[in-house]
Amino acid sequence: MDELLAGETAPLSPAEEPMDDTGEPAPAEFLPPTDGEPGFGEPLADLPRMQPTRQEWAAAVLSCRKLPGQRLERLVLALVGTLALLAGGYGAALNFFRDTTTAQPFVLLAVGLVLWAEALLGLRISAALWNDLCRRPACTLYKDTVLQEDGTQLPLVELALVQRYRGCTVLVWNRRHLPLALVVPNAACTQSADALQRHLHQLVPAVCRFGTARTPRLHRPAKAAGLAVVGVALFAFALAPALGVAGTISPTGTVLMLSRDPETGTVTDLHSGQTFPYPVVGRMKKQWLTGDCCAVTYQTTDGSTHVYLATYGDRGSGYSYYYVAPLLTGTWRQYEDALNPGITLRCPSASPDIQVLSPSAGSDYSQIYSQTVQFGTLGVALCDDEGLPHWTVVLGRDYDASDGVDPYGSLIICPVSMEPTEAVTLHYYSEEDQERDFREAMGLPSVEEEEKLQELETTPPTFSEEQDYTVREDGVYFTWDGGATYSKALGRGEGVETSADMDPCVMTDTMAAFLTVSDFSSGQSVTLHLTRDKGKNWQTISLVDFTDVHPIDYLGMDFLDDSFGWFAASTGWSMGTGMLAGFYTTHDGGLTWEDQLLPGKVGNTDGFTGMVFCNENVGAATTHSPNESDWPRLFLTPDGGRSWQEPILPWDNLSDDELSALIAQGVYAPGRVTGITDLGDDHWEVTLAQGANEQQEIVLSADSFDGPWTLKEVREVS
Repeated sequence: MDELLAGETAPLSPAEEPMDDTGEPAPAEFLPPTDGEPGFGEPLADLPRMQPTRQEWAAAVLSCRKLPGQRLERLVLALVGTLALLAGGYGAALNFFRDTTTAQPFVLLAVGLVLWAEALLGLRISAALWNDLCRRPACTLYKDTVLQEDGTQLPLVELALVQRYRGCTVLVWNRRHLPLALVVPNAACTQSADALQRHLHQLVPAVCRFGTARTPRLHRPAKAAGLAVVGVALFAFALAPALGVAGTISPTGTVLMLSRDPETGTVTDLHSGQTFPYPVVGRMKKQWLTGDCCAVTYQTTDGSTHVYLATYGDRGSGYSYYYVAPLLTGTWRQYEDALNPGITLRCPSASPDIQVLSPSAGSDYSQIYSQTVQFGTLGVALCDDEGLPHWTVVLGRDYDASDGVDPYGSLIICPVSMEPTEAVTLHYYSEEDQERDFREAMGLPSVEEEEKLQELETTPPTFSEEQDYTVREDGVYFTWDGGATYSKALGRGEGVETSADMDPCVMTDTMAAFLTVSDFSSGQSVTLHLTRDKGKNWQTISLVDFTDVHPIDYLGMDFLDDSFGWFAASTGWSMGTGMLAGFYTTHDGGLTWEDQLLPGKVGNTDGFTGMVFCNENVGAATTHSPNESDWPRLFLTPDGGRSWQEPILPWDNLSDDELSALIAQGVYAPGRVTGITDLGDDHWEVTLAQGANEQQEIVLSADSFDGPWTLKEVREVS
């Protein structure tokens, strides 16, 4: 930077055209011979002791500042100075926006400016070099050294930099604290400046820099003026709060500037020119509610809290004034949840009162405000009977006030307090929304659903068979005569939503039974819905409660006649909680149930996958364990579930080759038991479903109930 300000050009090589003492190219006849240079011991320049000129001083300063160490020092000073200015500016901004005054920003700004002044102007090295040049003794420049009159020698081979300017050459040596500079005017050279140039280039070529034809200048006034402007601006910004000026900037770039009279406490909005109605004591809290509306909360001389809304926008056409309070008509709430609506604002159309319901306001959960103070055309303050504001309400940026109340816009509401507060967005809550939420809270159907249910009540259900049931949105219906008459077993929302919820369901000539599963706080319960008189009367019988975190994953039930039936259920399994299961039989048509023995490890690690009975004594069940093979386990009972036995199946205890041979016969994925048949003479068949869609059956047979059981066939299910 200094080289450019000083007017330097790129260094020239020693072979470039030399200049005479006036800075112009020297004629060839006046140039000394290149091979006839002074010998060792002959002086190259004679420097008497004399007062340095300003030009020589500038040349010495600029040359010394080119040293790598000086460049690094300037860079570090500039970096640290920048950090100090940034920290000071940040502190000044905090003072400005928080309306406070602290000393730290001033200290940091002063340090930053001093460091930048040293980095730009080099005051320390300039003063030291001026002092050295003024005290420099007379000296003589020889071929290899500079001999001072006090006998001190400065070897030329130790030069750190050689820089030539118009009218002089500067020799610079590195020293521990400050560099040493020797300015050799062209007039002091015994031969010529070009001869000195050639000699130095041969002696120390790495540090020679020649070629500038301009007079060295420091350009300090311009740098100092620029630094002074920056300093004045920063200190003025830092002093603004102490002078009564405070402000803030919105996220959208809107600037609020306030001016306070230190003596009277009167505050004026510099944008609108409006004055606060009460004098301000202490700090002001500034909070942007929207990008164009800022709430300024303050306390006055009697300790009461007030608010001023600085507005910069409009929600209408922009050509007319309108009142904000009528635009609040209706119900506005924070959340859509009917049970937890959050802050709610209600403004009846026939009343000037505005009601605010706030769950976090303690005793003021519901407060009615009859006084409002409008600011601009964007917001109002809701005041109590004493005129003290409690809430500020602002029209949202999406609110269109051109045609009155905008149900698609939003309101911003915020409590008035000197403590930190949160602005909340409210949305319009129509009468239709209120009706919908009320119905949801009370468990009632929506208006549309209710209309559809009313239509269904006048429409008889349809059935596909003589004995059949159907599930509609308004409930579950049964018939025993093809739909000529029908019985409603359950209403809407009582545990059955689709036909899949009716599995299992049993119907005989006079009875019907089905199960529903309902959740409670710690598990699930199973309820039997039963009729024994073709739907004239329905009974609900609680069968079992599973207090387990896992849902029921098997549910089975059947009635072989109007007296005997069975019911089985099991939950999922996990390492931590295991599982729960139950198996029950009835001999009185489902009125009472007897708890029976669970087969194998059911209820511990195994769960039911299927169960069938061929009479009230003989039955079969399949189980599956998540910890064992995918092949099912089969259990048989000869006494209605009081005891169980596990026969050996064709896939039990087989080697890999034998199992492969069995799979080749079509047995690859046996599943739940689907039937057990008494063929007579103690011959039995058991069928197991196979395949993801149970499109096949595996038939096992035995000549005795105790086995052995063999594979009879694998057949398709029609």
